[in-house]
Amino acid sequence: MKTVRIREKISDYLGLGPKNSAEILEHINSTMKHGTTSQQLGNVLSKDKKVIKIGFVKKSGILSGGYDICEWASPDWVREH
Repeated sequence: MKTVRIREKISDYLGLGPKNSAEILEHINSTMKHGTTSQQLGNVLSKDKKVIKIGFVKKSGILSGGYDICEWASPDWVREH
């Protein structure tokens, strides 16, 4: 049941436009009482048919240098753009 609510939140949030994994995680954790982990979010995003990976965003960190974060969008947004 928890993943159903997470999927609904993600779908609503991606209706506003593409977001990266960190933005989605922050949104879920700030709007839900118990939130989720990055591992669980990654599983939900990768298996949900209502979400499409559209690319990567470079994230820079002080200690780790730089790394890539996946960017996600809804299929409706992809068709429009």
